[in-house]
Amino acid sequence: MKSVRILDEKSLAKALKARRKELQITQKALADFCNLSHNGISRIELADSDIKLSSLIKMSKILGFKIILGMEE
Repeated sequence: MKSVRILDEKSLAKALKARRKELQITQKALADFCNLSHNGISRIELADSDIKLSSLIKMSKILGFKIILGMEE
């Protein structure tokens, strides 16, 4: 699996949208799985809304990625 380093909301939004499109999952289907609104997914993909960690974890299950946190020294 390719690693993507996320440094801000815009890079997270871009990565989530690209992965969703790669898997041909609609925003509506992703929203239903994550118990969010279609508008909520759209705003996340535009980096127009903060995302809860719990929502990101749900998204990771359907989009097939894992979240790794790293501490910088």
